[in-house]
Amino acid sequence: MDGDLSPDVIDDRADLGSLTVPTLVVVGRHDIICGVRWAEELHLLIPGSEQLILENSGHFGHLEEPEAFAQAVTRFVTAVNSRDN
Repeated sequence: MDGDLSPDVIDDRADLGSLTVPTLVVVGRHDIICGVRWAEELHLLIPGSEQLILENSGHFGHLEEPEAFAQAVTRFVTAVNSRDN
């Protein structure tokens, strides 16, 4: 909130193209808070990013599909580590 207690809008999209860290964008197909449309935008704006859509999840994919989430994160981290070595 700003000084007038109005929502403070933060839009960092212009900076996403300068990211150099490995990035996995994870979204639930049924997420009504930060849905697939936003995940796709992040994925397109972050160079070299990967995207995972959890087909049976909403906003809490790590709880709703924990095995799929953990497998994807493990695969991603393993791949990043093997590239860096």
